[in-house]
Amino acid sequence: MELSDIDIILAVARSGKISQAAKELNYAQSNVTTRIKKLEQEYQVQLFKRFPKGVVLTSKGEQFVQYATRIRDLLYDLEQDMTDPGEPSGALKIGIVETAASSRFMEILNEYQVTYPEVSISLVNATSPKVLRKKIQEYEIDGAFISGACVKEGLKVEYEMQDTVHIISKRMDVPPESLCQVSWVVFPQGCPYREIAEEFLQEEGLSARNMIEVSTMDNLLSCVESGIAFTIMPCSVIHKNPDAFSVHDLADRLTHTTTAFVRGEDRYVSSALDRFVKLLNQKCITF
Repeated sequence: MELSDIDIILAVARSGKISQAAKELNYAQSNVTTRIKKLEQEYQVQLFKRFPKGVVLTSKGEQFVQYATRIRDLLYDLEQDMTDPGEPSGALKIGIVETAASSRFMEILNEYQVTYPEVSISLVNATSPKVLRKKIQEYEIDGAFISGACVKEGLKVEYEMQDTVHIISKRMDVPPESLCQVSWVVFPQGCPYREIAEEFLQEEGLSARNMIEVSTMDNLLSCVESGIAFTIMPCSVIHKNPDAFSVHDLADRLTHTTTAFVRGEDRYVSSALDRFVKLLNQKCITF
């Protein structure tokens, strides 16, 4: 087996199609097919089941992919370790949920950038912890802030902070007498705050049909400030203009939430990422 065979098997497993994997790897389709057959002959196993519209991993193929992924991870870490100069430099890609982009966080980023000017920081926004987790696993980002009770298997928690969520509406002198006619603005499926909103509505026997789905914090806050809808979010999201909003408490069981900074478990940590984590813990950042 050659190391390039690992890339072939992983690409085919990922896409489910030999033609698509060949295109991704810039190989001839016949070459990909030949390499797979050669591996199957070498190990005397069938790695894929062939169908007219694609391929599916066999049980042995799934085992192969698990080993191949570990080998790829080790090779990637080896390359990073050998090229890391020791002093923070290069790229640092951080995944961040929309709710975490507070002024306090930006202050931390500014201090980090001033201290380590050779590091180029990229922020990758998402509303779903699953999306950020996938990006960590596929080396698209070095680490991420993930909110809510996410599955942390395969992830290393480097920093964790507690927060509270509340019902947020446009500024009003008295709380609304009824929420029956209220519309709600939420992020797409997968957002932990949307899950809290849906759970709250279900428990209160309220209709969830009047939901407005947005993908950015600016759009969400515009809907709330204009009076179009209510939302359930941490109070930190209104830090720029708190006087424009009213905050209403939820039941204690729904109030508390957690945001954690995570990275890939047992993965190589670059000097740039190491200094970022240390700064987070030093400053005890809260959103």
